[in-house]
Formats: sequence, C-alpha cells, structure tokens
Amino acid sequence: MNEEDLKREICLVVRQLFDRGLIFPHGGNVSARLPGSGEYWITPSSVYKGRIQPQDLVKMSLEGEVLEAAEGRKPSIEHPMHQAIYKRRSDVNAVVHTHNPAVTGLMAAGVDLQPVTVEAGLVLRKVRMVPFALPGSRELAEKAGELAKGETSALLLQGHGVVGLGKSLIEAMAVVETLEGLALTQFFALLAARRIPTVSEEALKDFEGEE
Repeated sequence: MNEEDLKREICLVVRQLFDRGLIFPHGGNVSARLPGSGEYWITPSSVYKGRIQPQDLVKMSLEGEVLEAAEGRKPSIEHPMHQAIYKRRSDVNAVVHTHNPAVTGLMAAGVDLQPVTVEAGLVLRKVRMVPFALPGSRELAEKAGELAKGETSALLLQGHGVVGLGKSLIEAMAVVETLEGLALTQFFALLAARRIPTVSEEALKDFEGEE
C-alpha cells in the first residue's frame, strides 16, 4: 500500500462510518499512517464527512506540523489526540474517533458497559475510560495518550464518544462498530429487565483457552 491507497481507504472508512451513523456530518475524525512512518493523514475540519475525498485530507508530522494540505483545508481539531496515541503506540497505524449514539448514550446515563456476552467481555478488557476534557484540548490529548498505552484497543471519551485503535483502518473501525453493537445489546436488555446477567471472568478464561 502507498500513500494514495491509504488516503482512499481513509475516505472509504469515513463514508462507511457516516452511513452507519457513527460519524456525523461535522463530527468524528479518522487518521492513518503507513507502518513505521512518522507522518500521518487525517480528516480535515469543517468538511461534510459523507462526501469526503482524498484531496481533502491533511498530512501531518507527529510534532503537529502540517506537511501537506489543499487550500482552505485545516486538520481536525482532534489532531493532538491522534498524535499522542501514535507517539505512544508504535503498533497503531490507524485511529478512528466516532460519536457512537448507543455507547455515548449509556455513558451519559451513567451506565457502564457490561460483559453481557462473551464477545463483550473479551472486548471490554482492552477498553479504557478517559475522564472528560474539552474536545481538541491538550488535556484530552494527554489523557487519551496515557490511557492508550499497553494493549488498549479502544478509549471511551466521557461526554464525547469513542476512539478505536488498530494496526489497520479496518481493525480500528471494527473496534468502534463492535462496541456500538455491544451497547445496543445492553440497551435492549435494560429495556426488558432492570437486572441483566453477565458473563463471568472464569467463563471468559475458559473460552479463551478453547480458541
């Protein structure tokens, strides 16, 4: 894959997430880099996500310098968060920030995501909650960067949304999509019953041993 292929894939992912209601017209952002690169491409600010094109993307360094951008295009205000994650995770080549309605809604209601299925239990082991900080702020970038260390695959931004991390764009996108599905399952269960059964840690360990 070269940079032009990467840019096309970023746009494809953005449009897919837009169609699924996880990215809004001017909300959410996606970035990616070629493995081992100190530069990355990110979606711009104030561009309608449903029609984004490769020429709209902005190329940046890990120090926050704009390296390439079409006239009138500025990087997403969340670029400090993307940079902070890339700096701390050499294995991460894609960062997908979405505004998942179900996940964000449960967070707003003070409801923690629970291991209501085996898949949920396994996924939630690598999810970290980021305390509230203003979007685009240095505070948010630092908090997200620190909590992204280790094997974290997703960040839940309190009062804001979700960040998926991956070795590829598809992997990062799958994380945010999976979390939305789990949140919807939990929401429907809560509609039907005040208490819902969860999968035990022992059962999760047994399942992992069978994989």
